[in-house]
Amino acid sequence: MNESMSEAINALTYRVIGAAMAVHRELGPGLEEEDYELALHEELNSQGIRHVNQQPIPVVYKEVRLDAGFRMDLLIENVLVVELKAVERMHPVHEAQLLTYLRLARRQIGLLINFDVPVLKDGIIRRVMTKEPVTDSTESLTPENDRAGQVIGAAIEVHRHIGPGLLRSAYEKCLCRELSLRHIPFTRSQPLPIRYRDFTLPKPAKIELIVAGQLPVMIVSNSLHLELNEARFLGRLRNGQWEKGLLFNFGEKTLSGGLRSIVNPHFKP
Repeated sequence: MNESMSEAINALTYRVIGAAMAVHRELGPGLEEEDYELALHEELNSQGIRHVNQQPIPVVYKEVRLDAGFRMDLLIENVLVVELKAVERMHPVHEAQLLTYLRLARRQIGLLINFDVPVLKDGIIRRVMTKEPVTDSTESLTPENDRAGQVIGAAIEVHRHIGPGLLRSAYEKCLCRELSLRHIPFTRSQPLPIRYRDFTLPKPAKIELIVAGQLPVMIVSNSLHLELNEARFLGRLRNGQWEKGLLFNFGEKTLSGGLRSIVNPHFKP
């Protein structure tokens, strides 16, 4: 990015921040995200700032376009990505989402604006996309010739390619694509009967992914409830009588921080 372009984008960024502050002064905190998006849309129009609401973001993984349904809240003048929030507390996954959107949309500058704050300047984060995602070192945890190690290697490749911050469904699709490229057999969305003593509940649970018929995999993309997800997965392992499974949280900055190997203590060979 040359100096004149950088100055133009900085000037545009300040104008958008000023528009967001005008909205916040008028409406204050406590509304829904959609309300602030509509109000900011009107303010940007009044200032003659060209923008697009809910701009689709294509997700292409290994030459395959995935219907992931991702959209930028605002794309300003075709250069500035703006993501809006209305939450009591910002979480690192929100920033990770912005950076991932920048990478997928091939844009360099982004704003994350949280309107649910007393003073809007405390809810604004500006980020510049300057480098690729951090290289993970999780490959060393499990030998690649082990089935679990092969799946971990595939998951690392997915995380390295698209980064954190997307929906769980996107990571599942990408991981399935990567497993297929590596000729690793798997099945998706397998029903799991839930039993209590001798009684089977009428509605089965679901296992998202089973690799080679013996290794269940659970995929999440939000570390806020990781302990709860671990407990849920353990329950699935117990009901399915599996010895162990892999839980991947793709919401972490590096996948090594979001990998859990869950062992079923009630397993009987």
